[in-house]
Amino acid sequence: MRKREKEALLIAFFREKIKYERLGEFIIHLIRDDPSAPKNHFHTIFYRLKDEGSLIEKIDKENKSNSGNTAAVTARNFQEHIGDLLGIRLVCLRLADINIIEAYLETLVQEKILEFVKEPLQKRSFILPVDPGEAIRDSPDLMYSGYSSIHYQITLGDSSGAPDELKTLQAEFQLRTILEEAWGEIDHKYRYAYCRSGADLPEYIHSGFYNLSAYLQAAAMQAEYLCRQVQAYGQAQIAKGLPKSILKSKSRALGPAGIADRGPELFAQAEKNGDLYRDREDTEKVLEKILGFRPTERTLLYILKRFREFGYTDLHKTHIQNLVNKNLLEEFKTVFIEILGFKAFSDTTRRNVDAINAINFVLFHETQGARVALEGLRSVLKNRKERAERQKVSRSEQLENTHIVSK
Repeated sequence: MRKREKEALLIAFFREKIKYERLGEFIIHLIRDDPSAPKNHFHTIFYRLKDEGSLIEKIDKENKSNSGNTAAVTARNFQEHIGDLLGIRLVCLRLADINIIEAYLETLVQEKILEFVKEPLQKRSFILPVDPGEAIRDSPDLMYSGYSSIHYQITLGDSSGAPDELKTLQAEFQLRTILEEAWGEIDHKYRYAYCRSGADLPEYIHSGFYNLSAYLQAAAMQAEYLCRQVQAYGQAQIAKGLPKSILKSKSRALGPAGIADRGPELFAQAEKNGDLYRDREDTEKVLEKILGFRPTERTLLYILKRFREFGYTDLHKTHIQNLVNKNLLEEFKTVFIEILGFKAFSDTTRRNVDAINAINFVLFHETQGARVALEGLRSVLKNRKERAERQKVSRSEQLENTHIVSK
């Protein structure tokens, strides 16, 4: 790449860099502040911007491999061609978490909070084509690539509530387990960085990194197997301690091991089989009548999951109406406006969060008593207010910095 082209690319990148930082912060807060996000299936979530050296290297490589059928990547169009200028890393503990997080991302797309630019790309992930407990064939696909992750190229959707300037930017979700993260970091810092400098390593070192990936694949499978054993044992102990009469009436509430905590994917599967929440349509209609609007699919799944966790299954209209009664809802609205300064359910972009806060208040009121429920609600709403104020200050500072840079 010529020096002038490189300079033009770097200047263009530096001018846009602050926007990508704002996008990263926005997406992180969007997920962290979403009550329905499967947070217990995340270990870490963070973002990284592509460094200047990697950007130039990638653009140079793409232009050299260009056969002339597409336009060359330049300072004017690099944002359209390079989809991973911003990477959002989602790290989870176990293999089963990946399906749950994927199902969550799908619901964000359905609600137009995110948009997939491309179909998910699996880059030599540790997820082998077998389930834990099954025999692994003699020659599984363990081909070493020096990289492992599932990637989603995304933009923010119309319902994200983001500023328009952020909706035009692309980002890349990178989903991986903590063992993949460890391997990727070690490989990138030593093997990849050394080879990137133009030097070469002997074959036995490359083979050693291949062996490391295979060991960690086996460790990931073993970890998943042990996690499932713990879940199954725990459910068996719960069942063992219940009288037969209660066990029979609670059998649907207990479900298979860990199902109450495995998110939208297992919920949808169980619902498809007709095993859970056969009266879901009635639940949706009753909630719409009580709340004054129809909850989104993701919110409904979360609410049903919360009912299930508190032992409420086979929900009927009268049961829900008695639980989420007018007096409790008015009490919720009074505390809401007292702390946040506006009416609950009035902001169409946040009313699903209001609904989740309301349902949690009702459930705690029923199980923990009025005083605990009220203090819990005040604590949650105060945190919401503080987060909103911090985000407002942060956006103001970022806009000011953008103005200074543009000068």
